[in-house]
Parts: sequence; C-alpha cells; structure tokens
Amino acid sequence: MRGPNLITLTTDFGLDDPFVGQLKGAILSRNISTRIVDLTHAVAPHDVLGAAMVINAGYPFFPAGSVHVVVVDPGVGSRRIIVALRADDHLFIAPDNGALTLILRDRKVQALHRVANRSLFQPQVSSTFHGRDIMAPVAAALAGGMTLAGVGPEICVEQCRTLEIPRAHHDDSGITGAVTGMDRFGNIRTSITAADLDRHRSAMIAGIEIGANRINTVVSTYSDRPAGELLALIDSTGHLEIAVNRGNAAMRTGCLIGDPVRVLLGGGTASP
Repeated sequence: MRGPNLITLTTDFGLDDPFVGQLKGAILSRNISTRIVDLTHAVAPHDVLGAAMVINAGYPFFPAGSVHVVVVDPGVGSRRIIVALRADDHLFIAPDNGALTLILRDRKVQALHRVANRSLFQPQVSSTFHGRDIMAPVAAALAGGMTLAGVGPEICVEQCRTLEIPRAHHDDSGITGAVTGMDRFGNIRTSITAADLDRHRSAMIAGIEIGANRINTVVSTYSDRPAGELLALIDSTGHLEIAVNRGNAAMRTGCLIGDPVRVLLGGGTASP
C-alpha cells in the first residue's frame, strides 16, 4: 500500500543557517509532491540521546507509512553507516549512531537496511552534509513509493549501534531515575515513567528529590501549584517531569542530564 508521501525532519541545525532549507530543497528536487513536517530543528548540537527521545515521542502522531529523517550526526563523514528501517509501520532514516535506539529497542523492527545505493544520492556528496546529499534524496524516494530494499543491503538489528538509555531502578524504599533532558520552558524530563509509579500504586509517595530540592507529591497539572512553585507531574509522553508553574525548573534546580531523581515511598510494596 502506498504511504502518505510525508516526511518528518528532526535535526540539531537550528534556524539561523540555510541547512534546513537545503535539506527540504533536496527532498523536493526528488519528490515535488511530498509533504514535509518539521518535528524539530532544536535538538541540542550533537545530542544523539536527545534526538532518540524526540523521534520516539514524536513519530506515533503521524500516519502509518510516514518517513522520519533524523539528522543529528556528529560523526558525519566518518566510517559510520546510515540505516533505514521499518518499525511499527513507519520508516526511519538516520546515521547509525544511536539516534534510533528507542525505536530499535521498543518497537518491532519489520525490516532494516544499510543505505548504500549511490544512484539515489546527490551527484556530489559532501563529507560534511550527508543529511542533504544522502538521507534527503533517499527519504524522497521512499516517500514516493520505493521499497525499503531499494536503499541497500539488509542488515541485522545487532549490527546497529545503540545508546545506554537510563532506566528507573526500583527498591523497597522507592524509585531512582535520571534526568534525560530539558525543554525550552525549563521543564525536566526524567527516566521515571507513569508505569514505574504504577508498580507502587499501593504505596504513598513520600516525596520526589532532585538535587537539594524536594517535592511532596505528583500533581495533575501545572496550575495545581501556585506560580513559581516547583512541582512534579506526568508529562504528555508518560514520563515524570519536574517543572515550575510559570517558571524554569532547570534553572531553579541547576540539574544536568544524567543527574539522579528519586521518588521516595512511604509504605506498601512494588508490584511484580
């Protein structure tokens, strides 16, 4: 079945330079009818883990068959390969640097190929811009109906590079997770999920600790706490978030990616 002829873009390019426009131009030159959606161009420079989190959270809101291009590529021009895969009835193209870690780990991979068909590439391939010269025209061809096998040879999931994604650790007294990112509002994403909290639904939350800060409970909305107050809630992707109502939690806490976050429990036991 023909897909929706739609391509999403996730990059760390920002909007100050012509890179995003060139990426889109390369796509449209090969497939003028495709629709292009900017998922984000504000991934922090070289932040492959951030890109992995963004694409995993973003792609489910697009129709099946969409092509998702991830260009956060600090190893551009090196011996790293580029991969194209089908998972969860979506198509993904990215450097093999861990940007698709969560897709590879959490979704059923239906097909996985190395991008190697040079006839699809731009006539001149820059060693510093594989997103424009390789990934964009390949995405255009896939969105236009080319089969995944057309990009190059099939490879195994085990051949792909993956990142160590922080997972929550459970013990009798609570849950320990880590900061995995911050958005432009200063809201802090953690590796603790709603499912982690549900494992302890029979226990009372005695507090959430991040750095020297302690929050008493998990609320439902930002407005459940007065303006300027630190709070914890479950964000739109199902993760525990630390925020400040109408403020910046990242600045308030001074936290960094990888810093520990602890949910303390006051009684009860974890579910198996």
